[in-house]
Amino acid sequence: MREDPVARYMRALTIEQKIGQRFIAHIKGTELTPETVHLIQDVYAGGVILYPWNVESKDQVKRLIDVIQQKAAENNLPLKLFICVDQEGGRVNAFKIKEVTRFPAPYYWAQYEDLYFVEAAAYITCREIAALGCNMNFAPVLDLYGNPDSTIIGDRSMGKDPSKVGMFGISYLRGAERAGVIAVFKHFPGHGSTTVDSHSRLPVVDTEESELLKKDFWPFRMVIENGAEAVMTAHVLFSRIDPDYPVTLSERILRGMLRNQFGFQGVVVSDGLSMGALSYYYELTETLRLLFKSGVDLILVHSKYDIDDLKSRVYDLYIRGEITKDEIDEGVERILRLKLKYGLLPR
Repeated sequence: MREDPVARYMRALTIEQKIGQRFIAHIKGTELTPETVHLIQDVYAGGVILYPWNVESKDQVKRLIDVIQQKAAENNLPLKLFICVDQEGGRVNAFKIKEVTRFPAPYYWAQYEDLYFVEAAAYITCREIAALGCNMNFAPVLDLYGNPDSTIIGDRSMGKDPSKVGMFGISYLRGAERAGVIAVFKHFPGHGSTTVDSHSRLPVVDTEESELLKKDFWPFRMVIENGAEAVMTAHVLFSRIDPDYPVTLSERILRGMLRNQFGFQGVVVSDGLSMGALSYYYELTETLRLLFKSGVDLILVHSKYDIDDLKSRVYDLYIRGEITKDEIDEGVERILRLKLKYGLLPR
């Protein structure tokens, strides 16, 4: 019987390479740089995220992604990267080039109350970014639409009704699957009712768990039960569930609810590590420790931090026994399973 390639890689990877796989890094510029080669071959990062400043034209970005994956294939243990974007529609789009369809904000998709429209929009969006070489889209937003004058999410949401938003999420999943792109449903378990922007400060939601389960959490539960493979966490503190830590750092919510109660076995992606909801309130090394304890698999890094430093801090936590080999391995195995499914891990 042929050996499971994930098991083979789990044995072959060093602890430092495994730690590298747990990060999604930003890159500079529009061409391959020595720093990006370092991320791929030395840091052994699990993925990269592309922003508008990485994109000049269709040919340029396709060439950039191709050469990134070629460099990854040259590694001693060849392992391709997640190439990630925020391509939601409306005001959140990494690709603004003329060859890519500019859909309105998802709030307006939902106005048709047509599941096929959402599936088609998802398929077109994901098919176009897949043609450029992307394999992971940080979309759709499943946060519920709050009060128009107070919600931070606004028209990125597909509406107020939890069941309808959940159905739209399932339709989006179907479209993304057909296009061969991993949809990352965000921001678990719901950012829509907050009035504070987590890019700058930590939002707090003081709502009973029973109410949250019927409302904000419900769309996420629906997509999980229908095969969602990845979710992104909200940097929001739900004080009635975990008064100490925001979702991204909460073992009670991510392991206790998402994994155990909802049965989610896919990949958990953090929202940006440098956002004020984390960086303003928690010391960096402690944040990294909590990320591994809470069950986050992929840590999204923005330009505020040096990834070599982050990796070194995680390795020091491991050497000191503050995080375990099992806590490192469990996330890597989920990452490799997803990479295997999408052709990023040699069979």
